[in-house]
Amino acid sequence: MLALEDTIVEMLLEEAIVEKLRNDGPCCFDDVVAGLPNFGWGQIFVAVDCMSRDGRVFLRQLGYSTYQISLGSQRTEFSS
Repeated sequence: MLALEDTIVEMLLEEAIVEKLRNDGPCCFDDVVAGLPNFGWGQIFVAVDCMSRDGRVFLRQLGYSTYQISLGSQRTEFSS
């Protein structure tokens, strides 16, 4: 039963991340963590990692350890 509960929590977390990004637009990772107090930093990190690998969200490094998360449909290309 634990695996099913973990899957449900993961799905709820992913939905919460998408909803936060829909409401607030692109956010720094720390803002997402602060906006989802019912989930731990590690849980959010793993969810964002999985979601970025399949294109549901995109990550952009803003600074040494600062990352911005945006929805896949809101991706903006930047040239360096």
